[in-house]
Amino acid sequence: MVNRKDTVKLHAKPKLKRPYLVAGWSGMGAVALLAVNFLRQQLNAEPFGEIDARKFFSPSQVQIRDRLIQTLDFPETKFHFWQGDTAHDLIFFVGTEQPSQAYEMACLIVDTAERFDVERIYTAAAFPTLMHHSQAPGLWGTATHPDLLAALEAYGVKIMNQGTIGGLNGLLLAVAKERGLEGLCLLGEIPVYTTQMINPRASHAVLTILTQMFNVKIDMTKLVLWAEDMTSQMDQLYKILPSHVKEALESADEERITPPTVSAPEAGPDLVADEAFFDEIERFLQQHWRRKSGDEEEDESQLS
Repeated sequence: MVNRKDTVKLHAKPKLKRPYLVAGWSGMGAVALLAVNFLRQQLNAEPFGEIDARKFFSPSQVQIRDRLIQTLDFPETKFHFWQGDTAHDLIFFVGTEQPSQAYEMACLIVDTAERFDVERIYTAAAFPTLMHHSQAPGLWGTATHPDLLAALEAYGVKIMNQGTIGGLNGLLLAVAKERGLEGLCLLGEIPVYTTQMINPRASHAVLTILTQMFNVKIDMTKLVLWAEDMTSQMDQLYKILPSHVKEALESADEERITPPTVSAPEAGPDLVADEAFFDEIERFLQQHWRRKSGDEEEDESQLS
């Protein structure tokens, strides 16, 4: 059991105006981590605390440089704050890896949110679909309270009917709801065959709506250029997909079909187009074809 009193270390206690908390961890496409961290950097948010990562991670290897063993590097688990001329100041929490004790970390973050009277918690995630990587990603959403769903729809966000969100990008909102706090998650679409590749385009889609919600303006030029740079890598991956996979993707062009399950890791290794990779794509297609023939009800994917 984590000792909460000794684990959260705040170096300052800023006086914040009706703050929102924005949190993100690594996951499929790095959609959440990239979106939240990019917004934090563009707003020049100031660090003011952290969670002791040693309580949540168990390193299994060490680095050797210049012939010497190095000290352990733990994932980032930091709080930042931003004060602006808007109705709500912002607290950011960025976690570069998913912890082993996710629920405990979620409780600590909500504890801290309550200390600063946070009014709402925002997260992001990836939404894998049978789409081509050249298409503009759509945006999906879910929330802890019904009135927030209407707010999402007002921004053109499609609402998830059912499904799951893996890792802390989803779990944090469940803990927030346990405490009576509002929360919502924005999910950017990514192609199912690129779940292990960083996807700045999906992060851009998330940030386009988040910045409108927060009434802030940031320069997203770097994000757009990054997305363009990723296109060639996705082109190469698409070329090696089997022909029947490409045909299914093309047939799903207008429907933007969502696979019902995705067993991609929260923070997986670099993409390897091996047999397991193609088996995963094949499983998506089989589920899609069963739904098309009426053998299976449509469901949203397991997301992260």
